[in-house]
Amino acid sequence: MVLHDPLTAAEHTDLGVAYEARGELEIARREYRRALKLDPRQQTARFNLGNVEAARGRWDEAERCFRRALADSSGDTDAMNNLAVALVRQGRRLDEAHALASRAVAAGGARDSVYRATLAEVEAARR
Repeated sequence: MVLHDPLTAAEHTDLGVAYEARGELEIARREYRRALKLDPRQQTARFNLGNVEAARGRWDEAERCFRRALADSSGDTDAMNNLAVALVRQGRRLDEAHALASRAVAAGGARDSVYRATLAEVEAARR
């Protein structure tokens, strides 16, 4: 029986990333949760947990993760984008989704085309 987890929150997050890349979502989810237990403000683990929940079709859980990630880092355009997607997939709060996607597009950056695609998806859902 292990009484002390020798890994840091960052190391659990790294393990989660590796498992997620292999498609082992349940194990990745477990590692992200372990990271968050050790460090509740572990931004990457929170965001990645949201991505895992989204991949599992658990959009309400994904929404909660992305909201918390955005609360911890209000300028995180990836969290804005993914929260907008989670809201659209649930068919709710489309005005908020539009505002989030618009902010991500306005910020631009390397993932600009992804943000623009999300904004288009939100606009289509609002019609």
